[in-house]
Amino acid sequence: MPVINWELLMPELVIALTLLIVLVFDLFDSISKRTLEIMTMIGIGVALGTTIQMYRHGTTGTQFNEMLEVDNFSLFFNIIFLISTALVVLISTNYLGGKGRKQGPYYLLILLATLGMMLMAAGNELIIVFLGLELMSLSLYVLAGYFRESPASSEAGMKYLLLGAFASAFFLYGIALIYGGAGTTSVPAIAEAVTSPNKSPLLLAGMFLLIVGFGFKVAIVPFHQWAPDVYEGAPTTIAAFISAGPKAAGFAAFLRIFMEALPNLQVEWSGVLIVLAMLTMTVGNVIAIAQTNIKRMLAYSSVAHAGYVLIGLAAANDGGISSAMLYLLIYCVMNIGAFGAVILAKTADGESLMISDYAGLGLRKPLLAMLMSVMLLSLAGFPPTAGFIGKFYIFKSAVQAGHIWLVIIGAINTAIAAFYYLRVVVTMYMREPEEELEFSPYSSTLVIGLIIAAIGVLLIGILPSLMLGPAQNSVF
Repeated sequence: MPVINWELLMPELVIALTLLIVLVFDLFDSISKRTLEIMTMIGIGVALGTTIQMYRHGTTGTQFNEMLEVDNFSLFFNIIFLISTALVVLISTNYLGGKGRKQGPYYLLILLATLGMMLMAAGNELIIVFLGLELMSLSLYVLAGYFRESPASSEAGMKYLLLGAFASAFFLYGIALIYGGAGTTSVPAIAEAVTSPNKSPLLLAGMFLLIVGFGFKVAIVPFHQWAPDVYEGAPTTIAAFISAGPKAAGFAAFLRIFMEALPNLQVEWSGVLIVLAMLTMTVGNVIAIAQTNIKRMLAYSSVAHAGYVLIGLAAANDGGISSAMLYLLIYCVMNIGAFGAVILAKTADGESLMISDYAGLGLRKPLLAMLMSVMLLSLAGFPPTAGFIGKFYIFKSAVQAGHIWLVIIGAINTAIAAFYYLRVVVTMYMREPEEELEFSPYSSTLVIGLIIAAIGVLLIGILPSLMLGPAQNSVF
């Protein structure tokens, strides 16, 4: 029997145990949805505390014949996933209030997706990464279509499922080709096979198919077509969830596989990633300008931000990895905050999804306007917000790698993005409303979640060393 170090698996075990507890308590009709939410938050909090303790004490190692690697890299990403999940649970309570007395399956699926993300970050074997990817994806397909009575939600779930299955096939075929070329699916063993002078051409073909598979999961151009429709149709809380944790999980596996398993093919994949980064930033930002629906605008914004993270991957140095990790943490917090502000602007007739609906909110709803402005200014990269810090270190790593043109295009795209983010801020503070809308009362948990996100965005912007140091220490 293999010896299992349970301490290394504690964060995953806590999430799995929380999942089982929520599943059992959901069987009782007398248990309210608020109780299930509290149980979920306690489980996430314990898992986050455990992960931070493991990171501080340097608890690392491998499990299951080195198929799972627990290191600072995976622990840092676990922190990102758990913070994202906690924020999404906080903003979900009021949003789900009118949708039914119990929401057990909702929290179960979120926990399952989080467990899948954690497996992806720790996967030291391509099969483990694929299992984590599918566990996460299958949960998200159901969550995207969670409001079955809504045609838009059902359509979003179906589109996500069909395109996601197609992308998973590409990813799995890429794994098969790499196995054919290297004779193994273990990340360290693949790295050894790639150093051989007689490399199989299957390795190169498999590498490109992995880029396609990851490209869909993190929504990079030209594999981004699903994002606007899914973000618009899915419940807003789930759109926030999909845009944050799962994107970070995709990049976590992307970084580990390409930097640890395929470093000797860096010349080939770095060139591809540079082109994809340029396309992703430009297409995402230019199309976002034309959007009048704020969820579609944030969807194309999410595509553009994936392009910024790709700059760190394309740099392929320690600074690029650490800056990509820092950027993903910042992005998750500010993007969930932006979607939370959209929920906060809910009216008696439903959500305020048109940008014109936000006219005059600066005077009528000052707290909402302030929180929305902080998130949008951070997404645009204005100092002293965290978004500025994230972009600064991403661009710095690309300059160190000699990709000057990539940085210039990134800077131009940042200026383009500022236009459509500031358009919303101008609408809130400088435009008169076309009609008076009656907004719903604020939810206490939603406001708490947004205030935490706003504090995080401003704190990292003013004191970047709080998270920059841990990110730099987490480079494998």
